[in-house]
Amino acid sequence: MLEVATDVVVPERESDDYNVLCAWYSGFAFAEIYRKVVLAQCREIERARASTIGVKTTEARLDDQSRLHPHYLDYLGRHLAGRTIYEREFLRQGGLK
Repeated sequence: MLEVATDVVVPERESDDYNVLCAWYSGFAFAEIYRKVVLAQCREIERARASTIGVKTTEARLDDQSRLHPHYLDYLGRHLAGRTIYEREFLRQGGLK
């Protein structure tokens, strides 16, 4: 029987230092790039799982399942906190808050 790989590395930022936060969350920085990588990994997990059990599925369904995958949700939760810290500091440094 085929074994479905379910290992997804959820990237972590090194610290809450403002420069690190900028590298992760400003513009098209690390967080967006890694989000797409984690999402693609989750899509492949779902594709392999469907193939292993012999279920035909559409690309749209795989997209939906990958966005609900626990690894992807974990990634979003981890980086929401960092994004919040970045936005708060960005506004503070700009004198807006």
